[in-house]
Amino acid sequence: MPKEPSITNLNASLTKYDTVKVIPIVLNNEISAYLNREKPIDPPTLYHFLGMNSLDDQLPSFWKEIYNYPDQLGLFALVASITTHANTIELFADKSSLGNMSGLLDIDKDKQLTNLRGMLVESGAADKVFRRKSQVPYDLSLLFTSGEVGKLTKQLFINRLERIGHSKEEADDNFLDLSERYKFNKLLSLSMAQYEQWVNGTGISNSLYELEKNGITFEKYGRIKALKVKQWLDSWEHVPNFNTKNRKKPGKYFFQFNIPALLLKRIYSVHSRNSSVARNDEQFSQRKHSEDRSNEIREYVTGGFPWSTITSQQKDTETYRNLQMPGWLPTSIIANILGAESVRRQNVIEADSTIQIIDIDENFAELVLPKRIWSENWTPIVSPIEIIDGQHRIKAFDHVLDLQGDFEFPVVAFYDLDFTWQAYLFYTINIKPKRINTSLAYDLMPLLRIQDWLEQDLNGPDVYKKVRAQELTELLWKSPVSPWFNRINMLGNTGDNSGGPVSQNAFINSLTTSFVKKWDGKLGGLFGGEMNAGEQDIIQWDKETQAAYLITIWKSINSAVGKSNAEWVTDLKKRPTESQLANPSDLSFAFTHPLSFFTTDQGIRPILFLFNDLSFVAYDFLKLNKFYVSIDTEKFTTDEAIEKIVNSFRSEKVIHDFLNALSEEIVEKFDWRTPSAFDSQIPEEDRKRQNQNQFRGSGGYREMRMQLLRILSQSTKQIHSNEDVRQLSEIAMNVQSKLGL
Repeated sequence: MPKEPSITNLNASLTKYDTVKVIPIVLNNEISAYLNREKPIDPPTLYHFLGMNSLDDQLPSFWKEIYNYPDQLGLFALVASITTHANTIELFADKSSLGNMSGLLDIDKDKQLTNLRGMLVESGAADKVFRRKSQVPYDLSLLFTSGEVGKLTKQLFINRLERIGHSKEEADDNFLDLSERYKFNKLLSLSMAQYEQWVNGTGISNSLYELEKNGITFEKYGRIKALKVKQWLDSWEHVPNFNTKNRKKPGKYFFQFNIPALLLKRIYSVHSRNSSVARNDEQFSQRKHSEDRSNEIREYVTGGFPWSTITSQQKDTETYRNLQMPGWLPTSIIANILGAESVRRQNVIEADSTIQIIDIDENFAELVLPKRIWSENWTPIVSPIEIIDGQHRIKAFDHVLDLQGDFEFPVVAFYDLDFTWQAYLFYTINIKPKRINTSLAYDLMPLLRIQDWLEQDLNGPDVYKKVRAQELTELLWKSPVSPWFNRINMLGNTGDNSGGPVSQNAFINSLTTSFVKKWDGKLGGLFGGEMNAGEQDIIQWDKETQAAYLITIWKSINSAVGKSNAEWVTDLKKRPTESQLANPSDLSFAFTHPLSFFTTDQGIRPILFLFNDLSFVAYDFLKLNKFYVSIDTEKFTTDEAIEKIVNSFRSEKVIHDFLNALSEEIVEKFDWRTPSAFDSQIPEEDRKRQNQNQFRGSGGYREMRMQLLRILSQSTKQIHSNEDVRQLSEIAMNVQSKLGL
């Protein structure tokens, strides 16, 4: 006879640190590695968290789908952790919740709550500054901005209801009643009406509460008077290429106005509702945000400088009290007001979510904000305003509910400004005055990589490509997970002190002619060009993600060599060198052998050509433009970040299968031995030596590239995605066609 349903059936252990560890496991996309027992963890902690009965059970589908929503990923994992035990549900529902999607965890009252504090910090619900504090304020509001995540959370809660003892049918049919009985809405700090709306697929926001609490009403701020700033010279009429792709002719004036910080935050900091379109479809969707920078600004606003730089303990003493000053932010936020029917992330802005502009006279206009902003269920698909410069100042107000006074931002706003001009403004504000590192700037604003107006600039795309190739080479050399770790000659030395078989310059030159090159009329570089000529559609990866992709490629090749029984592999395995034996690693002898083309410029460049070209042609099928890993750059070192991204690449089945198939084909069907591997005194070997000589010299790059493509064009391997199947030969022949081979 089945037991009566009881919430006490949720009883996973909360004392082990693994209850905290599961959240970064999700954030780093490492679930598979732990389920496959490749990494150690307490099994019950993991399978209770995931909603399984053992590590051998099938992973619930909501864990795969939640990766489509990286902004909410950490908070979703937090909710999964909270709902593994009845006591934590009660704690968050009855003791910690403050309503309005937020709460306060009081560690002083229970010293056993340190793991819960760690969970809040790891998930992003609480700032890192509270990692060792006795009181931890947390904010769950970002979780609720996506209605699709609401539906996935419903699936998670149905899983928990089944573990409580309810049947699947009962959990489905009586979901809302059971949710209220077990206080699921309260643990999320939601009213039942908000909860019902969200789990049924409509996003909700708490920023309306912030506006109401601070007296920011439609009657007072719904109509904003703006100054027209006229800046347009007659000579600008002759600027070339107006009205081409992403380069619509801009208006002849922009606007200047003031707006409450919390109101700007509400109309800017809005996330997609009911949208499965990934972030890559937005030209600026992957602008990096530094949490530490926003925290610093928040402290500065509260008490100025040097108050913002001292510790919390110092702020509580009289000695430092006189350091508090006004925290003015007089520099303008640079923004763009979206025009009617503007498209972002493949969605059109809704008519009742646009800002209307009414001319008053020659010098002034009135901005009429959408009245729906003051509606509780206003969660537009597209935000009415986007920030070109100043995001950290706005994000500083993310955890500020009550300002106890006035704080407005000065704003310079353009109207319906096209993407190219936004990139141009970002460049002139941040790069030309050398406010930020040039290479970093091209990560922050990827569209800059393909602007023709920058081609002649000393800090233009050519510099990006050269500097980026050098940075990627260094990351390949210094990352412990890279097959090229400490195996690149970075100093140009010779002999035993060279540091590696291939020079830094060889790698740089190979990258600038492959992955980091611009569109050349045939094929572009995956990191440096458009995917389609003139479309300005680029892969927006930063340098860590770019390096991780290269490392994943080389790891796939090394793995293929290690598993191969090809004649050339077997031969080189029989004659390992002293240096290989003295430096054991997970690298194959044949892969690292000095008689292998894999350790020469002659082999590296064709390989980079090959993987770039096939990745470039298949980018849409592989969904490379949708690949993104959100990593807190203050929390992890560069090496740690790269390792996490490599793991994410390898966990993406279609990418993993593609790279493995490509690697296996070229390892099995091509002889990678150098001419020096053969004895010229033996006729049969001399013929092989002469054959391998064709790959020497500048013409050797092209010859090897052509032969490798020919091998792949005859491959029978298939790559499967969720929606499609692609022949590896088809991809290779597409590359051959583009190259005119």
